[in-house]
Amino acid sequence: MKRYKLAKVLSASALSALIMAGCGNDDGNVTTEDNAEETAVDETTEEEPEQTDQEETDQSAEQEESEVGTRSNPVPMDETATIETVVTDDNMNEYNTTVELTVDEVIRGEEAYQMLTEMNEYNEEAPEGYEWVLVNANVKVVDSETEDYPFLIDGVMDFGFVSENGDVYSGDLVGTTTPEFSFEMYKGGEKEGYLAGLVKTGEDATLSYDSWTGDKVFFNLQ
Repeated sequence: MKRYKLAKVLSASALSALIMAGCGNDDGNVTTEDNAEETAVDETTEEEPEQTDQEETDQSAEQEESEVGTRSNPVPMDETATIETVVTDDNMNEYNTTVELTVDEVIRGEEAYQMLTEMNEYNEEAPEGYEWVLVNANVKVVDSETEDYPFLIDGVMDFGFVSENGDVYSGDLVGTTTPEFSFEMYKGGEKEGYLAGLVKTGEDATLSYDSWTGDKVFFNLQ
């Protein structure tokens, strides 16, 4: 199973690559490297463009990877997003926390509605032109600066279904799921549950997650 980190984290990796590329200079500026070696033999000068091309290729690959999780390039189903977030204590002190989130399965249409009615007989049928989507997801707190305060995640408050044209569905009609995707977890905890939402029938919708730090991660539902 592949794992992706948010752009915020991988962008730091890209920055590290740039700093390392210029470590031969006193001021750390990559653009001065060629000037510092003007007196080198011609063979060394000819090899520098190849090294620069490789560095640019590595940086480009890192940038492409960092884009996974955006709306234009959502995290694929069955693949894991690693999210850097925080938990807070009673005094609103923040503790850095790393969470892994995976969409394992997506059920749509009549099958999703039948499962919802089995979970709760009061779940309503989808309005005309819409269909229910059931998302089975897994969340794990892989690391945290604290073992005393929990990470909180809520399937209604923290998640949204986004349409092809960019509208976020209102969630006026909510499906009750069992187990519900609403957890309080400490470092090392792992949970699995269902999220339910309405989307237009057959639409290529995405699922969005808003972390405590304001970072938004998108997941493919196809």
